[in-house]
Amino acid sequence: MSITIDSRSGAGAEDLPGPRGLPLIGNRHQVRFDRLHLDLEDWAGQYGPLYQIRFGPHRVAVLSDRAEIHRLLADRPDGFRRPHYLEAAASEMRLKGVFAAEGDDWRRQRRIVVDALNRARIEDFFPGIATTVGRLQRRWERAADAGDLVDLCRDLMRFTVDVATQLAFGIDINTLETPGPTIQRHLAKVFPVLHRRLNSPYPYWRFIRLPADRRLDRALDALELEFAAMVKTVRDRLEREPGRRRSPRDFLEAIITEMEAEGSRVTNEEIFANVGNLLLAGEDTTANTIAWTVHLLAGSPDWLDRCRHEIDALTASNAPGMVDFEQTKRMPVIDAVSSESMRLKPVAPLHMLEPLNDTWILGRRIPEGTTIFMLLRHLATRDEHFMNGDRFDPERWLVKPEERRGPHDHRAFVPFGAGPRFCPGRNLAMLEIRAVLAMLCANFDVLPVDRASVREQLAFTMFPTNLFVRLGRRKRT
Repeated sequence: MSITIDSRSGAGAEDLPGPRGLPLIGNRHQVRFDRLHLDLEDWAGQYGPLYQIRFGPHRVAVLSDRAEIHRLLADRPDGFRRPHYLEAAASEMRLKGVFAAEGDDWRRQRRIVVDALNRARIEDFFPGIATTVGRLQRRWERAADAGDLVDLCRDLMRFTVDVATQLAFGIDINTLETPGPTIQRHLAKVFPVLHRRLNSPYPYWRFIRLPADRRLDRALDALELEFAAMVKTVRDRLEREPGRRRSPRDFLEAIITEMEAEGSRVTNEEIFANVGNLLLAGEDTTANTIAWTVHLLAGSPDWLDRCRHEIDALTASNAPGMVDFEQTKRMPVIDAVSSESMRLKPVAPLHMLEPLNDTWILGRRIPEGTTIFMLLRHLATRDEHFMNGDRFDPERWLVKPEERRGPHDHRAFVPFGAGPRFCPGRNLAMLEIRAVLAMLCANFDVLPVDRASVREQLAFTMFPTNLFVRLGRRKRT
């Protein structure tokens, strides 16, 4: 279905199709916010690539047209921005870092973050990732030997928070093998509250603090204390080793060095916010991407075997499944499997923007400040963009273009966003994904437990629930 109304007709957002709502509350009674993406995708099938819903008094435009989505993503931060209420909510939660910042604030912070996560720095950091992968392997070996159920999301979040903390602070907290600090427990409280606040028609928390809001306040206070202790450790290290200022070795060293530069406008609040952004994004999104990939592999033993053959050949002279940095660049099968997982189970199935001025989308006038939901997963699973779009088929990423028998539109696949605000953590995320999957495929059999009970849940990011497996040590012949 396409909308072909000429822009001169004056047709606006209020004339868009969409599900019928009720007075005052609009469509709120028709959605569950923990599965909002699924409800929006279902309606896209009924009402087409641009439709409207209402949450209370607020009108939302829902978009799933590939060309228009790319246009909007490319026209940031000058034409479109994240919704103003996301910036406000992040600021109230002390997390207005590069993710939520806009305009000049975003440009200034983006430069620091991109430099801290560049390819050369990530390569230097790889030995730390390899050490943490080894700890995860030992944890899973103990579970395999004991016959214990493995909570994939929990274990992988321990892994990713260990990696992110090493990258952020140069400090090894090792939650995989020790109780470690409680940073992970505090971080877990952020996204659910953020998700609820973003989808609330009124900012109730500014007047009434619910138990979840008070728990969040305590978690953020605790995180500030832990971050402050780590910042002190990093500052002391810079004093002892001043040469690090010329070549910072972790994210926090880079930010503090910038902060100390003459004329810098980096504040302590921005340090807290950007470290928090790094830890939240590094923990949650990467861990859940790996978990979804393992879930899909567990249901596709042929692809698990192909991954094993690739890793066995690649690491024949290494410890089984442990790869060096150069080898992570030569994993086409692992990359195909992870790409297919991110296409079907993206941790960000929808994305929100708003126009800074009145704009036209598919022939409709969308007023300044209107929230626009972009359905990125719906885009990537349409048969018009990918043949058999709802099927797990990593082969689609390995076939030569001239041999394809159906659609394969790379532009409809945007797991890390697109345009100027493309995710700066992509290289780190892909490195972690490859390293963990290589270790898992080379060393373990994956025995799923009740695959049918695994569900998608949305709490700002999309994650699996009830995802447990049993691991067995791989028997080599």
